[in-house]
Amino acid sequence: MPYWESEGVAGDRIPIRIDPGPSFGAGDHPTTLMALELLENAVVRAADRGAERPSLLDVGTGTGVLAIAGKLLGTGFTAGLDIDGAAVFVARRNVQLNGLGENDEGPALFLGGIEAVRGAYDIVAANLVGPLLLRLHEELVCRVGSLLVLSGIADPVAPKVLEKFGDGQLQLLIQLNREGWNAALFERRP
Repeated sequence: MPYWESEGVAGDRIPIRIDPGPSFGAGDHPTTLMALELLENAVVRAADRGAERPSLLDVGTGTGVLAIAGKLLGTGFTAGLDIDGAAVFVARRNVQLNGLGENDEGPALFLGGIEAVRGAYDIVAANLVGPLLLRLHEELVCRVGSLLVLSGIADPVAPKVLEKFGDGQLQLLIQLNREGWNAALFERRP
C-alpha cells in the first residue's frame, strides 16, 4: 500500500509500505499482487522442504516490494537487482519505510542485471514483461535452486513464456490470470 495510506490491512496480511517514487507503482497492479501471492506460496513450499530461511533473488526489483515481502515472510539472504539506479534508490527507501535495514534483517539491493550475481537461490522472482522474461530465460533458470516466480506476462505472450520456462529443467506448478496478466510458479524438476 502507498505509505501515506493509514488504513489497516485485511485479515492476516502483512502490511508493506511503498513510496512509489516518481515513476513506479504502489504495489497494487495485478502483476505485483499475483507475484506476491506466488512468492508467499514459494516461501511456504521452501519451508516445507526444509529450507527454513530460503534465499531469494528479486530480478528487476523496482520499488523493492517483492524483496521486502520476502524478508517479512521469513526469507534468509535476499537480494534485489535492478538496472535502473532510480529504482534501487526508491527500493532502499522502501526497505527503511518497512522497518528493515539493508543488512541481515533487510534485503541487499544492487544496481545491475542478473549477470551481476552468481550461484543459485532457493527462490527467484521476476516481475518483468514477457519479452524480457524470454530474453532472460537462460540466466533466470540458472539461478533457480528450487522455485521460480514469474509475473508481468500479458495474455498474448503467456503461452510462449509458460512453454519456454516449463520445457526442460522447470515444471509449472501454478498459473494465475487477472485482468489480462499472468503469473506462474515453477519448480526445478527432480
